[in-house]
Amino acid sequence: MPAHSNASAEPAILAALSANNPFERPPIVKEQNIWGESFPDIPSLNAAASDTVFNALKKVRTADSSLEKVTSVVFTAERGIGKSHVIRRIRQRLQASEEGVFIYASADRYGDLNLINALFQQSIAESLEQPGSAGVTQWQEIATLMVAEALKANKANAKVPGAQGLVKKFDQAYQSNHAKGKDLVTDLTKVIRKLKPGVDPYILRAVVWTLSEERGSLAVKWLAGEQIETQDAIDLRLPPNHLSDIEANGSAPSTIAKLLSLVGEYKSVVVCFDELDTIAANAEGFPAVFVVLDLVKRLFDSVSQSEKAKGILTLTVLLPNLWQHVALTRDASSEKISAYGEPISLEYLKPDTAKELCAVTLKKFYGKKGLIPPTPIYPFAAAEIEDFGKGRPSAREALRWFAKQLNDKLKAVNPVVPPTERFESAYENALAQFDLDDLNNNEYIASALRFGFSKILDIERIKDQPIEGVVIKSVEEITPRSKNNGRLHFKIVGEEQGEPVVIGLGVLQDEHGLSVGAGFRRLLDTETFGLSRGCLVRSRDRKIKRNWDSFEYYQQLVAAGGEWVDLQAEEIKPLLALQYVYDHHDKFDLTVKRLDSFAFTRNLLQRSPILKEILSRPEGAVVEDALEGTERQILNTDIDPNDTDTDLSRAFEVDDSQDAESLDAESLDDIEMNADFQALAIAV
Repeated sequence: MPAHSNASAEPAILAALSANNPFERPPIVKEQNIWGESFPDIPSLNAAASDTVFNALKKVRTADSSLEKVTSVVFTAERGIGKSHVIRRIRQRLQASEEGVFIYASADRYGDLNLINALFQQSIAESLEQPGSAGVTQWQEIATLMVAEALKANKANAKVPGAQGLVKKFDQAYQSNHAKGKDLVTDLTKVIRKLKPGVDPYILRAVVWTLSEERGSLAVKWLAGEQIETQDAIDLRLPPNHLSDIEANGSAPSTIAKLLSLVGEYKSVVVCFDELDTIAANAEGFPAVFVVLDLVKRLFDSVSQSEKAKGILTLTVLLPNLWQHVALTRDASSEKISAYGEPISLEYLKPDTAKELCAVTLKKFYGKKGLIPPTPIYPFAAAEIEDFGKGRPSAREALRWFAKQLNDKLKAVNPVVPPTERFESAYENALAQFDLDDLNNNEYIASALRFGFSKILDIERIKDQPIEGVVIKSVEEITPRSKNNGRLHFKIVGEEQGEPVVIGLGVLQDEHGLSVGAGFRRLLDTETFGLSRGCLVRSRDRKIKRNWDSFEYYQQLVAAGGEWVDLQAEEIKPLLALQYVYDHHDKFDLTVKRLDSFAFTRNLLQRSPILKEILSRPEGAVVEDALEGTERQILNTDIDPNDTDTDLSRAFEVDDSQDAESLDAESLDDIEMNADFQALAIAV
């Protein structure tokens, strides 16, 4: 690779690399990385795999027959080979093309496989609440297309609304019509039903409601199959979903098929099943891989599409040996799980792709530092990477190799300094490398907090000392895992003023209400998880909307003796930096014992503001500054809660004496003509 003529000075580059090795961040990708900030990707690596998915999507999108609108693809991949990078690439391309939506289902999050149907329905709802390509959620994109279709059905040359403008004005428009005794959602639903007569009217209604900033989170919760309050059900005119877990799981397959079939009418759908190698099993002893593959097969059989639909594709990622076991059964299920063709094996790195991985990682690092390296792979030489790449390493193995080799190179040029200076330099450099994007990662923050509490137990001079009145005895996993589904991260077991105390902790930095609400419910379920109190860790600038159900949960948490601890960058940075130095102590030639001494003498643990706040007795007050918006107002006060089903059925009654054209015109008259309602008819 040619040298850059305007390269930065070598000492500046080496100093930046010494401060923070860009290859040392954990190479294990979590679910949040699929949706969140990008990580290094090499488009040429496994390009055939991602291209196959989009070729398959094109085929189902353009197929003339409704029988060819559903297909399935299988990737086989060893651990660490970079499957998550390919999955994220597919998600990004879908988002950029504006032609599809992405649903991600990680079996690792499925605690109770006996409820696989209900859990997958939740995955659909949560995934579609992620950002789409139009500055709104994927749910809202679909709802916008539905409304646009209704407008055009009413008036062929109608101006189609833009997604952001529609969301912004929807509540105002609804209230304007409601004041006149009209129900906008019902009117829209009736028209859409004329265009899509086989679609469940309640599902249509709920999807339209996702456009509402005030009640959209409730609609998504309902679409996830979760219970909503009776009054909320009345206001939305939806059944309240008052079902037991077993009943909800039993009804979920039908709802799932209806949801996916509806969404596929408007945009291509990719449903990705990942992390199937979890050790969990259902009550009959079947491991996660077989439970999920059975679900994939059932989806293939149950989801339907019209001839004009955009199509549905399931993508299942498996370890090679698991697929071999499936293939050996030689039944029809394997053809339904991989209908598009033989499974695609994800590749290991080659010399060229190893160099690309090095280059893209360093490019991001140097760009943030404002540095220009003499070559894209500096301080590595092309020959050494090519030689390493001949061994066909996995992406994870390569990142670890780059990290070690870079540390060895830096040791050779850095002068030997006393241990205290090495610690101070390593710690201060780690502090300086903090990225605000780190606050988005629940798992990363939870790991640092757990590290802090665990180290307090490890250091003799502080392990039995009370901190904010609590003596920590142990830091434990949240059990039962089947009820947690990865929402809470750990619990602190100790003594508070001589009495036993168990604090359950959940880091919830999510921006959408469904995930936050799910975490809150676990914090409130102290009996199931054996907690004395729950502790939410969340930045208070990520405000909770008063129209979310999480607002009520927050009030309940405070009333039950729990609290919301503010996650501030300046308070978590020292723990992240200290954890980094501990994790890489060999790099700095520092023993764990010496690090324990440094941590103690500098009060980095026992006086950590965030650790102390978590342990301290809650103040028992709701923090109003952490909230925004207004509480939901009751819409329908004239409906008897005991007669909900009857009223709901009337909401979808259509006068058979009316023809479709007159119904459409009547239903959508205000959308086109009312001045208060113009935002729904004017493109934004």
